[in-house]
Amino acid sequence: MPEAGSRGGAPGPAQLLQLGATCGMCIGLGVLVGYLLDRALGTSPLLVFVGLAIGIFGAAAGSFYLIRPYVADASKPTGGEAPKPKE
Repeated sequence: MPEAGSRGGAPGPAQLLQLGATCGMCIGLGVLVGYLLDRALGTSPLLVFVGLAIGIFGAAAGSFYLIRPYVADASKPTGGEAPKPKE
């Protein structure tokens, strides 16, 4: 959910940093877990790629969740403006 005052506009610096951190953490954790499992199981580099794919999927899902309020609000009329009738 966006912070107060940010609805209807572009995301601020804090939301963009949160988006970048979410993507970086998801992908980084996926690769790290894959690497550690590869070392333990001796399946190098298979699980690194699996972890990377899972991290990318998690980053996409997290990005969608963070961006969704701004995209959904862009199609709605803002303020007290009435929609213009079509001719």
